[in-house]
Amino acid sequence: MRKKINALYAIFGIALLSLLHSCNNDIPITDLSETKDKHSYKTNMMTASNYVAKSEETEIDGYIKRRKWTDMKRMENGLRIWEYHKGEKAINYDDEVMFRYSVQSISGKDIYVNEFDTIVVGRNEPNIGVDKAMLFLHHGSKAKLILPSHLGYGFIGDSDRIGTNMILVYDIGIK
Repeated sequence: MRKKINALYAIFGIALLSLLHSCNNDIPITDLSETKDKHSYKTNMMTASNYVAKSEETEIDGYIKRRKWTDMKRMENGLRIWEYHKGEKAINYDDEVMFRYSVQSISGKDIYVNEFDTIVVGRNEPNIGVDKAMLFLHHGSKAKLILPSHLGYGFIGDSDRIGTNMILVYDIGIK
């Protein structure tokens, strides 16, 4: 029985190879290095990424303007911070920081309300935006943070309540 199965596989393999060989003679082979724009995929991805970033910038700027948060500061990476109650001691790398937070989407939908977390600054947890913001804040501070999607949970979300490419608005109180 096993010999019959092996013989059938061999016949099938030979038939498949001859079919592929006869079909491939008429297919022109294109060298990708000869194409005019060999970086078109990368260029398209960069264009799309820039479009999303500019769109988010416009949306965030409008959000801030409507709320008249004139003291909100924009960091180089797009993070927005407004420390509306300044604490005393600056937060540094490797500090363990306990904080209370609420998160909304930029459209105003509550995502998390009055949650608590503890992080060690510099480990990019719970996300890179909150981690980076801590370095501009103080122990005992209260602040508003606006995270563009690339500093929040990005394309993936948090697998629970935060969806794809969401701009997040945090209200945090640091202990």
